[in-house]
Amino acid sequence: MPANEDRRYLQRADFDIAAGVCVERTIVRLGLLAFLGRRPDNRFMQVVRRRVLAIAFSIVLLGSLSSAGSGRAATDPRATVVVITSGVLPEAERLGSRDYGYADYALVLRNRSLAKDALDVTVEVEGVDGDGRSMTDSYTTVTLIPAGADFVISGALIWSGSAELAGIETEVHVGQSAPRGRRLPTVKHVSMTSSGRVLGSFTNPYKKPLPASATIYGVVLDSRGRIVATGYGLTDAVARPGAIVAFDILAASTTAQRDVVTSAKVSVDPCGYLVFTRVCPVPGAQR
Repeated sequence: MPANEDRRYLQRADFDIAAGVCVERTIVRLGLLAFLGRRPDNRFMQVVRRRVLAIAFSIVLLGSLSSAGSGRAATDPRATVVVITSGVLPEAERLGSRDYGYADYALVLRNRSLAKDALDVTVEVEGVDGDGRSMTDSYTTVTLIPAGADFVISGALIWSGSAELAGIETEVHVGQSAPRGRRLPTVKHVSMTSSGRVLGSFTNPYKKPLPASATIYGVVLDSRGRIVATGYGLTDAVARPGAIVAFDILAASTTAQRDVVTSAKVSVDPCGYLVFTRVCPVPGAQR
């Protein structure tokens, strides 16, 4: 075949291989979670499975869109998103008689640009052992971080074997930058209960409904600003424009003492794992 067609064929093959790796990697993890979910002592696995399904959707969709969006992203003036605070909360007891390990993590992200909104932000969190070797990783997609704004996220890490998690490493990528002006749902009346729940409400500020995939992230901080508990939840219901939605998040922690908890931060991703779809109400986030 002609040389140009050879190159195009090889490019498509490279992309197919990369996408296949993502899918295979996701399928392996989902199989592990399905196995663990059958164990009655894994009380948190239902929540983890829902998060992994959302992550799997995001990974595959990101892979399918990477070649189409790379040309525009390379020419855009970029918003810069960084991690300003992180926390890792290991599970108190090992899973499956030390066959598996589990930990929650939380991050506070900041868009350092005062002129550009950051859209389609992907965050990779890698769990490492004491020698700095990778044990596991997790991916989260954030629809929007407005110019100059902070955004909190949380997630879970699962790994096999008896190795202890020593820490995390993070990598953040901004898919698109756009002139400032977009808004996130407004969060109000945040409070904490003695049982470790984070309560509050948010308002849909858009002209379109919020999908049921809209995701609420919460982190709990001590007096030194350290993350001591974290949790997340989905709205699980479509919210009409202007609607006020109450939330109640269980902030899981194995280390926090109630007397050291001083504040909580909550962020709402308006699209969650349905970013890039037509139901996402954020201008510029649809494909």
